[in-house]
Amino acid sequence: MPDHCALRRRGQFQARTSFLLGLTILLAVAGARDNAGAAVKAGGASPFRPGAHRLARAVQIIKDVAGQPIAFGTARYFGGVRPTQMGSGVIGIAASGDGHGYWLATAGGTVLSFGTASTFSSVTPKAHVVAIAATRGAGGYWLACNTGAVYSFGDAGSHGSVNRLDLSTPIVAMAAMPDGGGYWLAARGGRVFALGDAGVYGTATPELARDHIVAMATTPDGRGYWLAASDGRVFAFGDARAYGSAAGELATARLVAMTATPNGRGYWLAASNGQVFSFGDAHPYGSAASVVTTAPIAAMAVVPGGGGYWLLPTRLPAPVALPAPGPGFLAGHVTSIGDSVMLDAAPALQADIPGIDVEAAVSRQWYEGVALAQQLKSEDRLGAIVVVDLGTNGPVSPEMFTQMMDVLSGASRVVFVTVHLPSYYSWSQSVNATLRQCVALYPRDRIADFNKLADEHPQWFYSDGVHMPIGGSGAQAMALVIKAQI
Repeated sequence: MPDHCALRRRGQFQARTSFLLGLTILLAVAGARDNAGAAVKAGGASPFRPGAHRLARAVQIIKDVAGQPIAFGTARYFGGVRPTQMGSGVIGIAASGDGHGYWLATAGGTVLSFGTASTFSSVTPKAHVVAIAATRGAGGYWLACNTGAVYSFGDAGSHGSVNRLDLSTPIVAMAAMPDGGGYWLAARGGRVFALGDAGVYGTATPELARDHIVAMATTPDGRGYWLAASDGRVFAFGDARAYGSAAGELATARLVAMTATPNGRGYWLAASNGQVFSFGDAHPYGSAASVVTTAPIAAMAVVPGGGGYWLLPTRLPAPVALPAPGPGFLAGHVTSIGDSVMLDAAPALQADIPGIDVEAAVSRQWYEGVALAQQLKSEDRLGAIVVVDLGTNGPVSPEMFTQMMDVLSGASRVVFVTVHLPSYYSWSQSVNATLRQCVALYPRDRIADFNKLADEHPQWFYSDGVHMPIGGSGAQAMALVIKAQI
């Protein structure tokens, strides 16, 4: 006769064993998901993904690598730009409509798609691409150049460009209307250009006394926008509200990007060193400040639902073997001080020397450049490598040169650019002679002899023989001559 009590006990034991085994499996799965979530919070990518379409993804370990987006929150890593595709560096990132992919744009006009982001064409413009903006459904995107030229792809409508206008400062940022019927272009000096059904709600030109505009974001209804300056300040226009700024919080870094929350009640600001600042209802998902040392952040994009964001590192110029700078100079940074001629070359300099701070102004005299250098140094904002392009607006004596070098004492290297002037300028020859004579006394410093090259290409210049089209061949050549001496 079977022992029914024993059978019942055995069945209860097996049931408990099955329950415990199932519970163990569930806990293991939950633990894996929790670990994946922790990886996301740390800037990694989770192997789990909702939805019917699954894409293979590796868990991302945050690395200081140019072209490799760093993911936070619900953002995921889908791939990055290979070194051979980098060109002059990556400059922008835009999310696909479902947040499960993105586009990465380079300064040379190449656009690479990852995840669910559709593949469209790229462009090879004469100027440098500075921004990418996707349509609402991410069925297309626009590319904006520093000259104001705009290129449309996919379902992105063409609403015009401003490259035929006489821009006093180059275009640095772009934002699109929510309905795709227009877009804004923001210039370095704070001017805003509205195209299509976009409206102009204000500019930051009167308010910018020291730093320049670097980023732009729009409100959900397209009736307002924010402009962000390199020192962390934020300017609100139209129905955009000011929720705070990073002014005074950046130390040695510079602000590089801005993106708004989906409801427009907050925004994130990103700095070149990987810091992220959250304002309003923007949730702080993390930063890369402890990681970024060699590949500074160039751009930022938010997941469509606002649950996370990506930071995009770019490439720095090849390092040079120079001594460490003294007090008041920023190691690893380049500052250029110049006049209106340097303004012509500013976009090319910023493309060829990522992270360079171009401090140029119309009609700047040599003594004004000395004063500016002193101010930047006293504020710990002067790069360890300094480029000086002055002398167009008046003669330069050895005494004036010495005054500049006294201020720049402690810099790792100073590069002086020769001026190109028509012969009827009485100081056209003496300025360059002074530069060559005096620079020879400083073994670490260099001459960027743009004048020698410019004499062979008069077609680079306007009728005055001094200024060049922004983004033109002369401006690009000037940037390369300077870069070669850094």
